[in-house]
Amino acid sequence: MSPSGEQPGNTAVKTIRQEKKTATTNPASSGVGMFERALAAHQAGKLDEAIRLYGAILRQKPDQPDVLNNIGVALRRTKRFEAALAAYQRAATLRPGNAGLWTNMGNCLREMMRYDAAIVAHDRALELDPDTKTHPFNAGLVWRDLNRMDRAIDMFDRALAIDPDYIDGLWDRALAYLTQGDYGRGWPAYEVRRRLADNPIRPLKDVPEWDGKASLRGKTILLRAEQGFGDMIQFARFVPLVAKKAGHVILECRKELMPVMRTVAGVGSVLEKGAKPPAFDVHLPLLSLPYVLDIGETQLREVSQDAYLAPPENRHATIPVPAGAVLKVGIVWAGKLNPRDRSCPLERFLPLMTDGRAAFYSFQVDDRRADILRIGADAFVTDFGDHIHDFGDSAALMREMDLIITIDSAPAHLAGALGLPVWMLQLYTTDWRWMVGRTDSPWYPSMRLYRQEQPGDWDAPFARLQNDFTTLVAARFAATNSGRDASGA
Repeated sequence: MSPSGEQPGNTAVKTIRQEKKTATTNPASSGVGMFERALAAHQAGKLDEAIRLYGAILRQKPDQPDVLNNIGVALRRTKRFEAALAAYQRAATLRPGNAGLWTNMGNCLREMMRYDAAIVAHDRALELDPDTKTHPFNAGLVWRDLNRMDRAIDMFDRALAIDPDYIDGLWDRALAYLTQGDYGRGWPAYEVRRRLADNPIRPLKDVPEWDGKASLRGKTILLRAEQGFGDMIQFARFVPLVAKKAGHVILECRKELMPVMRTVAGVGSVLEKGAKPPAFDVHLPLLSLPYVLDIGETQLREVSQDAYLAPPENRHATIPVPAGAVLKVGIVWAGKLNPRDRSCPLERFLPLMTDGRAAFYSFQVDDRRADILRIGADAFVTDFGDHIHDFGDSAALMREMDLIITIDSAPAHLAGALGLPVWMLQLYTTDWRWMVGRTDSPWYPSMRLYRQEQPGDWDAPFARLQNDFTTLVAARFAATNSGRDASGA
């Protein structure tokens, strides 16, 4: 969740109007109309225009903490963090007792991954004003990013003590529970996602939701699509549990997922998201299944032991293998930027490519495919991008790989769901499903995690990965030469 409490303030209007009364000899210095234009642009999301106007006001009269705060908010939202921090620091110098300035500064420092300084700023905000819910909440986000879920939950609890219905606090506390593996509290709390503004689940008023208890015998259930590709793949493992209880399962998903979702055991039919469904008796959002089925870690491990997706029967892949290669490696290095950029520079993979016994294949399908040519790696990497149109294509090509090395992405989930060996590069700030401090995952037994030890630093995880990779290639080469199969990626 993003930090809370950073709407542009209009208190500076009073300051500027007061200045107008005492500075009539210089009409340009009043800035009343300019501030109102800046505020209107800011509130309309025209941030560059707002920054330009705020800047013009500050060049006329720089010591205006409210204008400095507003330009700081706008600069942070346009990811100009150093300039935003300077604005907040100047504003705090002028108005050190303003808690809002300190929490804004803490939010900026958090995005810069300067977590220690962010904690100091948020602590100052809490000292000045412990009764505004956004102050402990924003502090909790920093502790969450530091993987200190105990401290994060404490801060979210403080925010919720002020406002028990605070959606942001309820959501991030739910994610903290799940990160700890506390599914007893986590799955019920995770249901608050239905109330998030950016995660709408359209209501179906005429048909009841399944509560996990009512009999499904002879009935048709619609399992509804939500969130991203990776989430849908991750939670599809629970569909066979429902299929054992129901007469017919309709699984809704985005078009790109339909070919692989048809391979999930027990799925009766697959419906493209947004299409009108056939008649059904009950429904449930897919990500609510572990809640209504009361899934704990033991049950999660049981249901995750075997692969639950497969390439479509009509998809077959024949891939080129360079002479001398004994290991085929699929790679993914870039993903979506929100809620945070999980990408890793492709350059980091180049040391792996010095061993000609391994062949590399790119599963990137976006404009980051251009990285291959940009860094001159086209001689070492076969680009599958033109051959991948949906997850069925990806699954067929992945099945030909011996190993997938990827960042946290939908392909990571796909490889895990296919039961393939997958090594995942993980940011220092963990996503809830990968928990904290683990090199394995209860979700995917074939997955190995390589985590950053410091924010933004890929040196340590790549050093471990390089060592494991060297061992794997040598073992595969020896087994190939001896005529034996060397598994164990």
